[in-house]
Amino acid sequence: MPIDPGYLILILLVVLLVMGMPIAFVLGVTAMTLILLDPAVVPQIMGLVPFGGANNYLLVAALLFMIAGEVMNQGRIAEKLIAFASSLVGHIRGGLAHVNILTSLFFSEISGTATSDAAAIGSVMIPQMKKRGYPVAFAAAVTSTSATMAIIVPPSLNLILYAYVADASIAQLFAAGILPGFLVCALLMGTAYVISVKRGYPIEGKFSLARVGETGKDAVVPLTLPILILGGILGGIFTATEAGAVAALWSIVLAAVLYRTLTLAGFVETLRLAGKRSAMLMFIVATSTLLGWYLTNQQIPQEIARAILGISDQYWVVLLAINVFFLLAGTIVHGTPAILMLVPIFLPLARELGIDPVHFGLIVTINLGIGQQTPPVASVVLITCAIAKISIGQILPSMLWFIAAMLVALLLVNAFPALSLWLPSVLL
Repeated sequence: MPIDPGYLILILLVVLLVMGMPIAFVLGVTAMTLILLDPAVVPQIMGLVPFGGANNYLLVAALLFMIAGEVMNQGRIAEKLIAFASSLVGHIRGGLAHVNILTSLFFSEISGTATSDAAAIGSVMIPQMKKRGYPVAFAAAVTSTSATMAIIVPPSLNLILYAYVADASIAQLFAAGILPGFLVCALLMGTAYVISVKRGYPIEGKFSLARVGETGKDAVVPLTLPILILGGILGGIFTATEAGAVAALWSIVLAAVLYRTLTLAGFVETLRLAGKRSAMLMFIVATSTLLGWYLTNQQIPQEIARAILGISDQYWVVLLAINVFFLLAGTIVHGTPAILMLVPIFLPLARELGIDPVHFGLIVTINLGIGQQTPPVASVVLITCAIAKISIGQILPSMLWFIAAMLVALLLVNAFPALSLWLPSVLL
Protein backbone atom coordinates (compact mmCIF):
# COMPACT_ATOMS: atom_id res chain seq x y z
CA MET A 1 0.00 0.00 0.00
CA PRO A 2 1.65 3.29 -1.10
CA ILE A 3 2.30 6.00 1.51
CA ASP A 4 0.14 9.10 1.26
CA PRO A 5 2.27 12.01 -0.11
CA GLY A 6 1.21 14.25 2.77
CA TYR A 7 2.50 11.82 5.38
CA LEU A 8 5.68 11.18 3.38
CA ILE A 9 6.38 14.93 3.24
CA LEU A 10 5.90 15.23 7.01
CA ILE A 11 8.14 12.22 7.71
CA LEU A 12 10.93 13.49 5.45
CA LEU A 13 10.79 17.04 6.88
CA VAL A 14 10.93 15.82 10.49
CA VAL A 15 13.68 13.26 9.90
CA LEU A 16 15.92 15.62 7.94
CA LEU A 17 15.42 18.46 10.45
CA VAL A 18 16.28 16.13 13.37
CA MET A 19 19.41 15.06 11.47
CA GLY A 20 20.51 18.70 11.50
CA MET A 21 20.36 19.27 7.75
CA PRO A 22 20.17 22.98 6.75
CA ILE A 23 16.59 24.04 6.08
CA ALA A 24 17.17 24.84 2.40
CA PHE A 25 18.46 21.31 1.80
CA VAL A 26 15.62 19.85 3.87
CA LEU A 27 13.06 21.51 1.60
CA GLY A 28 14.94 20.68 -1.60
CA VAL A 29 15.66 17.03 -0.76
CA THR A 30 12.06 16.48 0.35
CA ALA A 31 10.65 17.99 -2.83
CA MET A 32 13.03 16.15 -5.17
CA THR A 33 12.48 12.81 -3.44
CA LEU A 34 8.71 13.10 -3.82
CA ILE A 35 8.95 14.22 -7.45
CA LEU A 36 11.30 11.36 -8.38
CA LEU A 37 8.98 8.84 -6.69
CA ASP A 38 5.93 10.18 -8.52
CA PRO A 39 5.73 8.80 -12.09
CA ALA A 40 3.09 11.40 -12.97
CA VAL A 41 5.55 14.28 -12.56
CA VAL A 42 8.19 15.12 -15.18
CA PRO A 43 11.63 15.26 -13.43
CA GLN A 44 12.71 18.28 -15.50
CA ILE A 45 10.35 20.37 -13.36
CA MET A 46 13.04 20.26 -10.65
CA GLY A 47 15.13 22.72 -12.66
CA LEU A 48 12.39 25.02 -13.90
CA VAL A 49 10.27 25.69 -10.80
CA PRO A 50 13.07 26.75 -8.38
CA PHE A 51 14.49 29.19 -10.92
CA GLY A 52 11.08 30.69 -11.57
CA GLY A 53 10.45 31.05 -7.83
CA ALA A 54 13.70 32.84 -7.10
CA ASN A 55 13.52 35.00 -10.23
CA ASN A 56 11.29 37.67 -8.68
CA TYR A 57 11.96 41.41 -8.72
CA LEU A 58 10.41 41.96 -5.27
CA LEU A 59 13.04 39.73 -3.62
CA VAL A 60 15.77 42.20 -4.58
CA ALA A 61 14.24 44.50 -1.95
CA ALA A 62 15.22 42.00 0.74
CA LEU A 63 18.92 42.24 -0.22
CA LEU A 64 18.82 46.04 -0.39
CA PHE A 65 17.17 46.41 3.02
CA MET A 66 19.72 43.95 4.44
CA ILE A 67 22.49 46.24 3.17
CA ALA A 68 20.81 49.28 4.72
CA GLY A 69 20.45 47.55 8.09
CA GLU A 70 24.02 46.26 8.12
CA VAL A 71 25.43 49.66 7.14
CA MET A 72 23.56 51.26 10.03
CA ASN A 73 24.88 48.53 12.31
CA GLN A 74 28.49 48.85 11.14
CA GLY A 75 28.23 52.64 11.27
CA ARG A 76 27.19 52.56 14.96
CA ILE A 77 24.01 54.50 14.24
CA ALA A 78 22.31 52.58 17.06
CA GLU A 79 24.30 54.59 19.61
CA LYS A 80 22.67 57.84 18.44
CA LEU A 81 19.22 56.26 18.61
CA ILE A 82 19.94 54.97 22.11
CA ALA A 83 20.89 58.45 23.33
CA PHE A 84 17.69 59.89 21.89
CA ALA A 85 15.54 57.12 23.37
CA SER A 86 17.22 57.66 26.75
CA SER A 87 16.25 61.34 26.72
CA LEU A 88 12.62 60.38 26.03
CA VAL A 89 12.02 57.48 28.44
CA GLY A 90 15.10 57.24 30.66
CA HIS A 91 13.30 59.04 33.48
CA ILE A 92 10.74 56.22 33.86
CA ARG A 93 11.35 53.54 36.49
CA GLY A 94 13.54 50.89 34.85
CA GLY A 95 14.80 53.54 32.45
CA LEU A 96 17.35 51.48 30.52
CA ALA A 97 14.81 48.73 29.85
CA HIS A 98 12.51 51.30 28.24
CA VAL A 99 15.44 52.80 26.34
CA ASN A 100 16.26 49.31 25.03
CA ILE A 101 12.70 48.71 23.84
CA LEU A 102 12.20 52.15 22.28
CA THR A 103 15.57 51.99 20.52
CA SER A 104 14.59 48.60 19.12
CA LEU A 105 11.47 50.22 17.66
CA PHE A 106 13.57 52.97 16.08
CA PHE A 107 16.15 50.54 14.70
CA SER A 108 13.42 48.12 13.53
CA GLU A 109 12.26 50.82 11.14
CA ILE A 110 15.70 50.65 9.53
CA SER A 111 16.96 47.06 9.80
CA GLY A 112 13.99 44.86 8.80
CA THR A 113 15.36 41.78 10.62
CA ALA A 114 15.19 40.79 14.28
CA THR A 115 18.71 39.36 14.27
CA SER A 116 20.26 42.65 13.10
CA ASP A 117 18.22 44.53 15.70
CA ALA A 118 19.30 42.23 18.53
CA ALA A 119 22.96 42.38 17.51
CA ALA A 120 23.07 46.17 17.12
CA ILE A 121 21.08 47.08 20.23
CA GLY A 122 22.23 44.22 22.42
CA SER A 123 25.94 44.87 21.98
CA VAL A 124 25.45 48.34 23.49
CA MET A 125 22.49 47.99 25.85
CA ILE A 126 23.19 44.67 27.58
CA PRO A 127 26.58 45.77 28.99
CA GLN A 128 25.10 49.15 29.99
CA MET A 129 22.15 47.56 31.78
CA LYS A 130 24.47 45.14 33.54
CA LYS A 131 26.60 48.05 34.82
CA ARG A 132 23.51 49.78 36.20
CA GLY A 133 22.59 46.74 38.28
CA TYR A 134 20.05 44.99 36.05
CA PRO A 135 20.28 41.18 36.06
CA VAL A 136 21.99 40.15 32.85
CA ALA A 137 19.20 37.65 32.06
CA PHE A 138 16.60 40.45 32.31
CA ALA A 139 18.68 42.71 30.03
CA ALA A 140 19.03 39.93 27.46
CA ALA A 141 15.31 39.08 27.66
CA VAL A 142 14.32 42.70 27.01
CA THR A 143 16.72 42.88 24.05
CA SER A 144 15.57 39.60 22.51
CA THR A 145 11.82 40.14 22.79
CA SER A 146 11.89 43.78 21.68
CA ALA A 147 13.88 42.78 18.57
CA THR A 148 10.71 41.01 17.40
CA MET A 149 9.35 44.43 16.38
CA ALA A 150 11.76 44.37 13.44
CA ILE A 151 9.67 41.72 11.67
CA ILE A 152 6.39 43.55 12.37
CA VAL A 153 7.08 47.19 11.46
CA PRO A 154 8.30 48.15 7.97
CA PRO A 155 10.64 47.44 6.27
CA SER A 156 10.12 43.93 7.65
CA LEU A 157 11.81 41.17 5.65
CA ASN A 158 9.02 38.79 6.70
CA LEU A 159 6.36 41.12 5.30
CA ILE A 160 8.30 41.38 2.03
CA LEU A 161 8.39 37.57 1.77
CA TYR A 162 4.72 37.31 2.67
CA ALA A 163 3.86 39.82 -0.07
CA TYR A 164 5.84 37.67 -2.52
CA VAL A 165 4.12 34.41 -1.49
CA ALA A 166 0.59 35.78 -1.07
CA ASP A 167 0.77 38.15 -4.06
CA ALA A 168 -0.30 40.91 -1.67
CA SER A 169 0.43 44.63 -1.76
CA ILE A 170 3.73 45.39 0.02
CA ALA A 171 2.57 48.99 0.55
CA GLN A 172 -0.57 47.79 2.35
CA LEU A 173 1.43 45.30 4.43
CA PHE A 174 3.97 47.95 5.46
CA ALA A 175 1.16 50.29 6.49
CA ALA A 176 -0.59 47.44 8.30
CA GLY A 177 2.49 46.68 10.40
CA ILE A 178 2.76 50.13 11.98
CA LEU A 179 -0.01 50.01 14.62
CA PRO A 180 0.66 46.38 15.69
CA GLY A 181 4.35 47.29 16.03
CA PHE A 182 3.54 50.24 18.27
CA LEU A 183 1.15 48.02 20.23
CA VAL A 184 3.89 45.47 20.88
CA CYS A 185 6.24 48.29 21.92
CA ALA A 186 3.69 49.70 24.39
CA LEU A 187 2.93 46.30 25.93
CA LEU A 188 6.62 45.44 26.30
CA MET A 189 7.30 48.80 27.97
CA GLY A 190 4.31 48.31 30.25
CA THR A 191 5.62 44.90 31.26
CA ALA A 192 9.12 46.29 31.85
CA TYR A 193 7.66 49.08 34.01
CA VAL A 194 5.69 46.69 36.25
CA ILE A 195 8.75 44.46 36.73
CA SER A 196 11.02 47.46 37.34
CA VAL A 197 8.74 48.95 39.99
CA LYS A 198 8.45 45.59 41.73
CA ARG A 199 12.22 45.04 41.73
CA GLY A 200 13.28 48.64 42.27
CA TYR A 201 15.29 49.11 39.08
CA PRO A 202 16.81 52.60 38.66
CA ILE A 203 15.82 55.62 36.56
CA GLU A 204 18.28 57.50 34.36
CA GLY A 205 17.73 61.03 35.65
CA LYS A 206 15.01 63.63 35.25
CA PHE A 207 13.26 64.42 31.99
CA SER A 208 14.80 67.39 30.17
CA LEU A 209 13.52 69.01 27.01
CA ALA A 210 17.00 70.41 26.42
CA ARG A 211 18.46 66.90 26.39
CA VAL A 212 15.70 65.68 24.08
CA GLY A 213 16.57 68.48 21.67
CA GLU A 214 20.31 67.83 21.92
CA THR A 215 20.11 64.07 21.32
CA GLY A 216 17.32 64.54 18.78
CA LYS A 217 19.66 66.51 16.53
CA ASP A 218 21.87 63.44 16.11
CA ALA A 219 18.97 61.00 15.82
CA VAL A 220 16.71 62.95 13.48
CA VAL A 221 18.79 62.24 10.37
CA PRO A 222 18.84 58.42 10.81
CA LEU A 223 15.12 58.54 11.56
CA THR A 224 14.50 60.15 8.19
CA LEU A 225 15.24 56.75 6.65
CA PRO A 226 11.98 55.02 7.71
CA ILE A 227 10.08 58.19 6.81
CA LEU A 228 11.72 58.14 3.39
CA ILE A 229 10.91 54.44 2.91
CA LEU A 230 7.31 54.63 4.04
CA GLY A 231 6.61 58.00 2.45
CA GLY A 232 7.97 56.87 -0.89
CA ILE A 233 6.10 53.55 -0.95
CA LEU A 234 2.80 54.78 0.46
CA GLY A 235 2.93 57.88 -1.70
CA GLY A 236 3.42 55.80 -4.81
CA ILE A 237 6.73 57.52 -5.57
CA PHE A 238 8.66 54.24 -5.81
CA THR A 239 8.21 50.49 -5.41
CA ALA A 240 9.43 48.43 -2.44
CA THR A 241 12.53 47.39 -4.40
CA GLU A 242 13.30 50.98 -5.36
CA ALA A 243 12.72 51.94 -1.71
CA GLY A 244 15.33 49.35 -0.76
CA ALA A 245 17.82 50.92 -3.15
CA VAL A 246 17.11 54.40 -1.73
CA ALA A 247 17.45 53.05 1.83
CA ALA A 248 20.79 51.38 1.06
CA LEU A 249 22.18 54.49 -0.62
CA TRP A 250 20.96 56.85 2.11
CA SER A 251 22.35 54.64 4.89
CA ILE A 252 25.75 54.61 3.18
CA VAL A 253 25.70 58.41 2.83
CA LEU A 254 24.80 58.80 6.52
CA ALA A 255 27.35 56.36 7.91
CA ALA A 256 30.24 57.00 5.52
CA VAL A 257 29.89 60.71 4.66
CA LEU A 258 27.87 62.48 7.35
CA TYR A 259 28.94 60.62 10.50
CA ARG A 260 32.13 59.04 9.09
CA THR A 261 31.65 55.96 11.24
CA LEU A 262 31.69 53.47 8.36
CA THR A 263 35.17 52.48 7.21
CA LEU A 264 36.01 50.84 3.89
CA ALA A 265 36.69 47.57 5.72
CA GLY A 266 33.34 47.87 7.48
CA PHE A 267 31.57 48.50 4.18
CA VAL A 268 33.20 45.46 2.60
CA GLU A 269 32.11 43.38 5.61
CA THR A 270 28.60 44.76 5.22
CA LEU A 271 28.44 43.66 1.58
CA ARG A 272 29.86 40.25 2.51
CA LEU A 273 27.24 39.67 5.21
CA ALA A 274 24.38 40.94 3.04
CA GLY A 275 25.53 38.81 0.11
CA LYS A 276 25.81 35.71 2.29
CA ARG A 277 22.39 36.21 3.86
CA SER A 278 20.69 36.98 0.56
CA ALA A 279 22.26 33.86 -1.01
CA MET A 280 20.86 31.79 1.86
CA LEU A 281 17.48 33.47 1.42
CA MET A 282 17.35 32.84 -2.33
CA PHE A 283 18.35 29.19 -1.86
CA ILE A 284 15.49 28.74 0.61
CA VAL A 285 13.10 30.55 -1.74
CA ALA A 286 14.10 28.28 -4.63
CA THR A 287 13.74 24.99 -2.74
CA SER A 288 10.56 26.03 -0.92
CA THR A 289 9.03 27.03 -4.26
CA LEU A 290 9.67 23.52 -5.56
CA LEU A 291 8.10 21.92 -2.48
CA GLY A 292 5.20 24.36 -2.64
CA TRP A 293 4.63 23.46 -6.28
CA TYR A 294 4.43 19.78 -5.42
CA LEU A 295 2.10 20.43 -2.48
CA THR A 296 -0.24 22.38 -4.74
CA ASN A 297 0.00 19.75 -7.46
CA GLN A 298 -1.12 17.11 -4.97
CA GLN A 299 -3.88 19.41 -3.59
CA ILE A 300 -2.47 19.00 -0.08
CA PRO A 301 -3.43 22.57 0.98
CA GLN A 302 -7.04 21.77 0.15
CA GLU A 303 -6.84 18.52 2.15
CA ILE A 304 -5.45 20.37 5.19
CA ALA A 305 -8.19 22.99 4.90
CA ARG A 306 -10.86 20.27 4.74
CA ALA A 307 -9.31 18.53 7.77
CA ILE A 308 -9.36 21.72 9.85
CA LEU A 309 -12.90 22.58 8.76
CA GLY A 310 -13.83 19.00 9.63
CA ILE A 311 -13.00 19.79 13.27
CA SER A 312 -15.19 22.89 13.25
CA ASP A 313 -16.50 25.46 10.82
CA GLN A 314 -16.71 28.12 13.52
CA TYR A 315 -14.64 31.21 12.63
CA TRP A 316 -12.90 31.59 16.01
CA VAL A 317 -12.14 27.87 16.39
CA VAL A 318 -10.49 27.69 12.98
CA LEU A 319 -8.62 30.97 13.54
CA LEU A 320 -7.36 29.64 16.89
CA ALA A 321 -6.15 26.46 15.20
CA ILE A 322 -4.27 28.50 12.57
CA ASN A 323 -2.66 30.68 15.24
CA VAL A 324 -1.55 27.69 17.30
CA PHE A 325 -0.12 26.02 14.21
CA PHE A 326 1.97 29.06 13.20
CA LEU A 327 3.01 29.68 16.81
CA LEU A 328 4.35 26.12 17.13
CA ALA A 329 5.88 26.25 13.65
CA GLY A 330 7.84 29.35 14.66
CA THR A 331 9.50 27.43 17.48
CA ILE A 332 11.03 24.85 15.13
CA VAL A 333 11.40 26.65 11.77
CA HIS A 334 12.83 30.08 10.97
CA GLY A 335 10.42 32.77 9.80
CA THR A 336 11.62 32.74 6.18
CA PRO A 337 11.01 29.05 5.37
CA ALA A 338 7.88 29.01 7.55
CA ILE A 339 6.31 31.79 5.46
CA LEU A 340 7.40 30.24 2.19
CA MET A 341 6.16 26.77 3.14
CA LEU A 342 3.03 27.41 5.18
CA VAL A 343 1.40 30.56 3.81
CA PRO A 344 0.46 28.89 0.48
CA ILE A 345 -1.21 26.14 2.51
CA PHE A 346 -3.17 28.29 4.96
CA LEU A 347 -3.92 31.41 2.92
CA PRO A 348 -6.76 29.73 0.93
CA LEU A 349 -8.31 28.66 4.24
CA ALA A 350 -7.98 32.20 5.61
CA ARG A 351 -9.68 33.57 2.51
CA GLU A 352 -12.47 31.01 2.93
CA LEU A 353 -12.98 32.33 6.46
CA GLY A 354 -13.19 35.87 5.09
CA ILE A 355 -9.88 37.01 6.60
CA ASP A 356 -8.26 39.83 4.64
CA PRO A 357 -4.86 38.66 3.24
CA VAL A 358 -3.16 41.77 4.68
CA HIS A 359 -4.60 41.11 8.13
CA PHE A 360 -3.58 37.45 7.81
CA GLY A 361 -0.04 38.55 6.99
CA LEU A 362 0.23 40.35 10.33
CA ILE A 363 -1.25 37.37 12.18
CA VAL A 364 1.35 35.08 10.60
CA THR A 365 4.22 37.48 11.22
CA ILE A 366 3.45 38.06 14.90
CA ASN A 367 2.98 34.34 15.53
CA LEU A 368 6.33 33.52 13.96
CA GLY A 369 7.97 36.39 15.84
CA ILE A 370 6.78 34.97 19.16
CA GLY A 371 7.73 31.45 18.12
CA GLN A 372 11.31 32.46 17.37
CA GLN A 373 11.72 33.51 21.01
CA THR A 374 11.57 29.90 22.16
CA PRO A 375 13.88 26.90 21.54
CA PRO A 376 14.87 24.90 19.63
CA VAL A 377 15.36 27.49 16.83
CA ALA A 378 15.37 30.75 18.84
CA SER A 379 17.90 32.48 16.59
CA VAL A 380 17.36 35.91 18.17
CA VAL A 381 17.66 34.46 21.68
CA LEU A 382 20.93 32.77 20.75
CA ILE A 383 22.40 36.10 19.60
CA THR A 384 21.42 37.92 22.79
CA CYS A 385 22.66 35.01 24.94
CA ALA A 386 26.01 35.14 23.13
CA ILE A 387 26.29 38.89 23.81
CA ALA A 388 25.20 38.49 27.43
CA LYS A 389 27.36 35.36 27.88
CA ILE A 390 24.57 33.32 29.44
CA SER A 391 22.75 30.11 28.47
CA ILE A 392 19.26 29.82 27.03
CA GLY A 393 18.20 28.15 30.27
CA GLN A 394 19.18 31.29 32.18
CA ILE A 395 17.31 33.72 29.94
CA LEU A 396 14.01 31.88 29.49
CA PRO A 397 12.50 32.58 32.96
CA SER A 398 13.07 36.33 32.42
CA MET A 399 11.38 36.17 29.02
CA LEU A 400 8.06 34.67 30.13
CA TRP A 401 6.31 37.94 31.03
CA PHE A 402 7.51 39.62 27.82
CA ILE A 403 6.33 36.68 25.72
CA ALA A 404 2.98 36.94 27.52
CA ALA A 405 2.82 40.62 26.53
CA MET A 406 3.39 39.71 22.87
CA LEU A 407 0.67 37.05 23.11
CA VAL A 408 -1.71 39.78 24.31
CA ALA A 409 -0.74 41.83 21.24
CA LEU A 410 -1.39 38.80 19.03
CA LEU A 411 -4.81 38.30 20.63
CA LEU A 412 -5.74 41.94 20.04
CA VAL A 413 -4.59 41.87 16.41
CA ASN A 414 -6.70 38.74 15.84
CA ALA A 415 -9.74 40.15 17.61
CA PHE A 416 -9.61 43.63 16.07
CA PRO A 417 -8.68 43.50 12.35
CA ALA A 418 -8.82 47.32 12.26
CA LEU A 419 -5.47 47.37 14.09
CA SER A 420 -3.96 46.05 10.86
CA LEU A 421 -6.36 47.35 8.25
CA TRP A 422 -7.25 50.87 9.35
CA LEU A 423 -3.99 52.59 8.31
CA PRO A 424 -3.88 50.95 4.85
CA SER A 425 -7.49 52.08 4.28
CA VAL A 426 -6.59 55.63 5.25
CA LEU A 427 -3.19 55.98 3.57
CA LEU A 428 -3.74 53.98 0.38
